[in-house]
Amino acid sequence: MSTKLKEILNQSCKMFAKYGIKSVSMDDIAKSCGMSKKTLYEQVVDKNDLVEQVVFAEFEDGKTGPHGADIKNKNAIETLFLVYKGAMEFFKDYNFSMEFDLKKYYPGLYKKARKERRKRFYDKMHENMTKGRIEGFFREDFNIDIVAKIHIIKIETLLETDIFEKDEYSTIDIFKEIFLYHVHGIATPKGLEELQFRIKEYEQQQNQ
Repeated sequence: MSTKLKEILNQSCKMFAKYGIKSVSMDDIAKSCGMSKKTLYEQVVDKNDLVEQVVFAEFEDGKTGPHGADIKNKNAIETLFLVYKGAMEFFKDYNFSMEFDLKKYYPGLYKKARKERRKRFYDKMHENMTKGRIEGFFREDFNIDIVAKIHIIKIETLLETDIFEKDEYSTIDIFKEIFLYHVHGIATPKGLEELQFRIKEYEQQQNQ
């Protein structure tokens, strides 16, 4: 992938996440990237091609993100915190119309992306919980397969539900509770102790 294309995909992802896919034009993308539409179209065929590349760039980024090489020396709780912090950044400016637009205007791509997202998320959750058991942070008396799939349901519901009134709670607040609910549901006393340590560490970083 060229540097120019990567810049286009990164900027497009930010704009889609903030404003939704439908309302962002190719003119908007070109202007935001500081280039002409001609230059933009040298990198992508059309908007459909751009949207597809943005969606699947997310999965490529995941290979080097919180679940990449940088977690090899981190325990299962630390790894979850990396994911948590990454999600906080993502949801900070996330507009749920992006998910709605993808589902309504790009149904084939939506199904393909959902299938890939589920598989990757499941694999990462399964790996994390297995590692956490070995480290003594997670209990032995729960079904990893079921819990991983339940967690996927919770995240997907967060992206699509209308149960919360507008401005009742921020997405970040809701995601925080899902995160804590998940860890408390599977952690051993040792795991809960590690969780509290990481929470204090995270709050100190936020206050600096």
